[in-house]
Amino acid sequence: KLGLINNYIKPMIGTVKLENFNTHYMETYYKTLLKTPAVVNPMTRKSKSEYVGPGTIREIHKLLRSCFKQAVKWELMEKNPCQLASVPKHTPEKRQIWEADKVMYAMDVCEDERLLLAFHLFFACSLRLGELQGLTWDCMDISMEAIEEKRAYIYINKELQRVRKDVLQELDAKDVLYVFPGTKKTNKTVLILKIPKTEGSERIIFLPRTVALMLVKLKEKQEQEVLGDEYSDYNLVMATSFGLPVGGSTLRDGLKKLIEEYNLPPVVLHSLRHT
Repeated sequence: KLGLINNYIKPMIGTVKLENFNTHYMETYYKTLLKTPAVVNPMTRKSKSEYVGPGTIREIHKLLRSCFKQAVKWELMEKNPCQLASVPKHTPEKRQIWEADKVMYAMDVCEDERLLLAFHLFFACSLRLGELQGLTWDCMDISMEAIEEKRAYIYINKELQRVRKDVLQELDAKDVLYVFPGTKKTNKTVLILKIPKTEGSERIIFLPRTVALMLVKLKEKQEQEVLGDEYSDYNLVMATSFGLPVGGSTLRDGLKKLIEEYNLPPVVLHSLRHT
């Protein structure tokens, strides 16, 4: 939301007086956005399209509608200019997914243990990428007793996210659980552990025996690595050889490589939780 405000709202309509906003003004603003070059994402260093797309404009519309609703409540405006404004139609691209047999085949041929575990957690537990990256060993029961009694579980109560350092200062401190040290002083972004966006995102997920045993094996391996001098233990399941969070690009590149090697239909990591 801060990105929408800083990139498309403040520079374009930030100085307009409230009394000058009306339905016609908002519709003209949305049409102007369609001809406005999209701002490059600092995380990926690229934009989804050349110009601001209808999907982004709809997000801006929802944000402004909420802001103007508050302004009406405070009696700063008589009515919400977004309420009746027409928004450019947005037809989201249908996400391609693998059928179950393709997922099983990918798991069979995948030799990367970390990527294989990610596949299982996406597929069997319907995790989001940030939830997978933020999963910690203290938020699960994978004891042999729990596995044998079919009550092994993981508890999702946080997520990993990469944010700009300047945005981090504007975030509510109570939402940020931990800020990881940067690998380079010149980096403009930082990885954080934060609470989920909604209370409904917090949940307990019971594990299939296969997945629980994979976690047990990984934990044993990590406990051996912790003995090394260069390992920093952040209690993360998805950790690098130095203990730091595994980046989303690492998993995405692993999936892309697997797709190319075995001529699989192109999908993204998020697709696996929808199979």
